[in-house]
Formats: sequence, C-alpha cells, structure tokens
Amino acid sequence: MLDINIEDDTLYIKSINKNSIGNIYSIYRNTYDFSFATGIFDLINYDQFSHQLSKFITRQEAFFLDICFKASGEAIGFVKGSIIQDEKIGWINSLAINKLYQRNGYGQKVMELLEKYLEQHFNITRNYLSVHKNNSAGIKFWSTCGYEECFNLSDICPDKSNQLIRFMYKDCSLI
Repeated sequence: MLDINIEDDTLYIKSINKNSIGNIYSIYRNTYDFSFATGIFDLINYDQFSHQLSKFITRQEAFFLDICFKASGEAIGFVKGSIIQDEKIGWINSLAINKLYQRNGYGQKVMELLEKYLEQHFNITRNYLSVHKNNSAGIKFWSTCGYEECFNLSDICPDKSNQLIRFMYKDCSLI
C-alpha cells in the first residue's frame, strides 16, 4: 500500500492504520447512507470487511486514507483508490465523509488535495472513478469537483447490469 500523508490548515489525510478500522467499518456497515460510496449494498460482517480490507491494502499501488481534522485528530471519513503510475492514471474507488460533516466542502477539499498530491508525487495526470447511475448526489458531487462522464461500461461490456454504472474522469494536468 502506498504511504500517503497530506495536510492543509484543517485536514490531515493519512494512510490508515490499525486505529482506523473501527471508523471505517462503521461507514461500511451503514449501508443506508454509504452504499453508493462503498459499493456495499447489504450488511457486511466484520470478517468479510477485514478480509476485503486486507486484500485491498496488500496491493502496492493502492491507497486507503483516513480523513481527519488536523486540530482534534477526529476521523471524519476515508478515501481509497489506486494508481497506475506508468500510465499516469489514478482510480478513486471510494470517498466517504461521515454524515455529520457532509455538505461542508470537506469532500471537495479532500479531492483537491489528493489530486494535487498524486500529480506532484506520482505524475498522475488523469483520475477515473465509477458512479452508480442512480446516485444523483454522487454524480452532482463529482461533477462539482470537475469530473466529466467519459463512457458507460455498457459501451465496452454489453451485460445489462453494467448499464447502472457511469465512468467519470478528470484531467488533472490542468490543476
């Protein structure tokens, strides 16, 4: 897993550690509010969660980051993804901000900081993500962050279930 540490005046974004697990698991268990962000639509038990987590973080090109308030250290969410450095591509798997802190600009701030960091440290020039077609709030959020729809999975894979996914990207070389 990539070791990433980013901070500004209010936020500290850092690679997860064993103390992060409880907060992250609480978000994954809250399928009502976070199913679109996590991709988990049914309840997940701790064993399933820890298995998926350990599988993800063993990948060298992956990142899984706590989002914390700098002053208090309180964790308010997470962002996870990966990079393909030789292709200069970043992939955002999930961004979740605790419900209490949503709609305060923290998600946008996290993405601005992360995009800048990935560009400066790994020469990432494009970031991609997928959004569930019915996640109108997510589509609006990512559009506000400067992401544009690039193609539907159904364009390259005609399986009917893939028509529920939208792919979005952002050219970060312009940051």
